[in-house]
Amino acid sequence: MSVILNKWARLRVILVGVGLAGFALILAGRFFQLQILQGAQLREEMDREVEKLCPVLPVRGLILDRKGVELAISTRVYSVVAHPGQIKNATLLSRELAQVLGVPFIELKKVLTRAKPFVFVKRHLTPEKEEAFRAWKEKSEVRAKEARKRGERPDEDAIYLIPEAQRYYPQMNLAGQILGFCDIDGNGLEGLEHLFNQELYGKPKTCVNMLDARGHIVVTGEKSWDPEVTGNNLVLSIDRTIQYIAEKELQKGVAHWQAAGGMVLVVRPRTGEILAMAQVPSMDPNLPANYPEEARRNRILTDALEPGSAFKVFIVAGALDAGVVKPMDRFHCENGVWHLGAKEVVHDVHPYGGLTVAQIIQKSSNIGAAKVSNKLGPKRLDDYLRDFGFGRKTGIPFPGETLGLIKNHQRAPSLIDRITTAFGQGVSVSVLQLTMALAAIGNGGVLMEPILVKEIVSPTGEKLKTFQPRPVRRVISEQTAATMLSIMELVTKPGGTATEASPPGFTTAGKTGTAQKLVGRTYSHSKYNSVFMGLIPSQKPELAITVVVEESKGAIYGGVVAAPIFREIAGQALRVLGIYPEPEKPGTVLAELTNDPGKTEKAWNPEVKAVTTAMAAPLSWPNLAAVPEIPTEPVKVMPDLRGMTMRQVVSLLQKSGLRCRALGSGLAVAQNPPPGTPVQPGTICEVRFNPHP
Repeated sequence: MSVILNKWARLRVILVGVGLAGFALILAGRFFQLQILQGAQLREEMDREVEKLCPVLPVRGLILDRKGVELAISTRVYSVVAHPGQIKNATLLSRELAQVLGVPFIELKKVLTRAKPFVFVKRHLTPEKEEAFRAWKEKSEVRAKEARKRGERPDEDAIYLIPEAQRYYPQMNLAGQILGFCDIDGNGLEGLEHLFNQELYGKPKTCVNMLDARGHIVVTGEKSWDPEVTGNNLVLSIDRTIQYIAEKELQKGVAHWQAAGGMVLVVRPRTGEILAMAQVPSMDPNLPANYPEEARRNRILTDALEPGSAFKVFIVAGALDAGVVKPMDRFHCENGVWHLGAKEVVHDVHPYGGLTVAQIIQKSSNIGAAKVSNKLGPKRLDDYLRDFGFGRKTGIPFPGETLGLIKNHQRAPSLIDRITTAFGQGVSVSVLQLTMALAAIGNGGVLMEPILVKEIVSPTGEKLKTFQPRPVRRVISEQTAATMLSIMELVTKPGGTATEASPPGFTTAGKTGTAQKLVGRTYSHSKYNSVFMGLIPSQKPELAITVVVEESKGAIYGGVVAAPIFREIAGQALRVLGIYPEPEKPGTVLAELTNDPGKTEKAWNPEVKAVTTAMAAPLSWPNLAAVPEIPTEPVKVMPDLRGMTMRQVVSLLQKSGLRCRALGSGLAVAQNPPPGTPVQPGTICEVRFNPHP
């Protein structure tokens, strides 16, 4: 009996062993099939499915000023996403989340019932909405646990948060039109964001969804700000501090004159680097939808305007360089009214008889500029204007740059069409073109390509591309450029049109302009652009600055409206660059050229008076340093200088034929000789200055 039992026991053991071995063999076969034969295919399908369900947008690179100050950054925000196919009761979820997310119930239900595996429910939550959603998830966890106990997947697990990058501009309105802005997906739509979208845009990635032991969906693989997914950085030529100064002073000026708007451009003449580009109205790129299209556009580059009398500088520069005139050549200015025909008349605001070429710039004579232009001739006029960059793109990497409009003067139908160009009517230029042409005079006659972006840098700090200063062409000779600087300096001296343009302690070579605005096809008699452009310091320019104020009220002349804005911006910007004033040396100004036998005027601020319908062989220009100063009528007694600025003291003494030894800085507090003392021309006057008299 025991033998029979042992046989059955052994048989059962064998059967169990065979069964287990067979089961193990089946598992091994299945494992081999899934892992070896179909493993790669299944992994690919799984990865592809996850990638479809959980896209995460790339992170845009930074935009920095020249010193590394952040102008545009990417911040982490959260968005609500869902898997509609896993939601059974979309009505309940929509009703609860409508209040939490601030999305209408009907709209939310449409999103949660779409026939898509993955949807965005609400993008870029505010911190308040994010906190409210997390509170809802915590509160709904009780219901979710009950569903899991029943072996069901809760609807709450099919809706959750994922991280995204949102573009943010920490400087708010500062440089808004330069930077531009992006859409919600991080694509650049305007400005540098649009132009350098490919460089700034990061690499796409995926966010892998997994279930934990309790069935919760968790987000893994989150490397949002990894160099692998972050775009390259832009380093601009803009100086954040100078940009702030330009915007602040322009805003103050526009508000003071109750103007419609304004523009300022600050450039380094030797390199072409743009340090500031300001305009009013400004625009906050964080809220682009709140601004009209005109405020979002960078009008300094995209809009063309008539430059008015500021254009005379380039006419005279061309004529001097061609050798058809000399600075002391005299032109009869027709006592303010020049009749070209029965209906064609050119006007000056003030009547003049004879003016030298230098005085034509100093007094801003339309008639004189027209006659200089006639000496230059149509072909050379066209050549010089185009060499200065007018009617051409500057080469700046920015979308929408205008060409402006320069007439072909060789084909001009009448004399009046050629003459009006001499004082900036009938032509149009951008503020960028005007400033770069001005900078060419300050750079010894060489036109530079403007630089707005200095470098493209990888997220790890590697310099991928550097934009070096690039000369475009020589426009005028170095000698002609030096001559023009001295002539333009007269504009800011007593007797010129912009006596309030120079910051204390600095000299400025500049030119004013006042241009009637076109309304339809007619020049307005109430809307003007007031212009001042200047190079400072005048004999070794570090900055070229153009200021335009649009439709000012109460005054229209560039010397009154725009020049004081230039003074404030230039003075502060030079300090930022570490450039400080030096005592002005008497006798360096072209005093000989200010002696006007035609009509002597006190300092005034004239500009263009519109033409009622409006052109008059190489020669050398004498060395400026050799031109002696011819003083005006000397004073009989020493004036009282106390309370004056250094600039005012030096200007008054120079005009009177006296020399100044300045001690200290600030306002004049003491002088020798004392006030009322008889003095002779050439007397050295010692003046002490104190910042706190």
